[in-house]
Amino acid sequence: MATNSVRNQDETRRKLLQAAAEVIAEHGYQAATVREICTRAGANIAAVNYHFGDKLALYTQLLETAVSDAENPAMSEAMHGSATPEDALRAFITVMFRNIIRPDRPTWYAKAMAHELANPTPALAVVVEHVIRPKARVLYRIVGEIIGRPALDKKTRLCAHSVIGQVVHYIHARPVIGLLWPELKMTPETTDEIAGHIADFSLAALKGLERDHPHDASNPRRTI
Repeated sequence: MATNSVRNQDETRRKLLQAAAEVIAEHGYQAATVREICTRAGANIAAVNYHFGDKLALYTQLLETAVSDAENPAMSEAMHGSATPEDALRAFITVMFRNIIRPDRPTWYAKAMAHELANPTPALAVVVEHVIRPKARVLYRIVGEIIGRPALDKKTRLCAHSVIGQVVHYIHARPVIGLLWPELKMTPETTDEIAGHIADFSLAALKGLERDHPHDASNPRRTI
């Protein structure tokens, strides 16, 4: 009996998260109501408070799950197998790009994140701290190794955000890209080709910076 109870609770949580994803993608967090979320989930009106504490806690978990979904294990494996900073950057870009473009990614994700970025809630700070910042630290370190600067140097951060900007362009501007370039289809082969291009483009720029501003002997470049 206890096992069935746990299964029922897990199923209710899953349905609430799915319903919240749909409602928030349609209306945004502020306009989404607990009543509508529970109705779509087929749950009691008190279910959100019982399982998550409140609507914000439900929403925060939803965003954390979406942003971290299936990415960290693959990225860690890719990083571990990289012999040089250049290889590590290429692996980082490829794993991230495959994850955000993959065909089975929930359709609500981009819409929910668009709402969140336009009208930030306290959930964004939690997601950044727990999910995004650890990845940013990895990228800062890799880029810093390539250009011979500390991970938290201003130039290192600017370069890292330039790399990420190329990746997220393909999700945030996807409707525009579809109109500008309708014959571009995101097949697995195309996805890897674009990721490879972003890596080549980024590495060429980073190598140019390294030539223009060579590191000194007190800050030798180290391999990862």
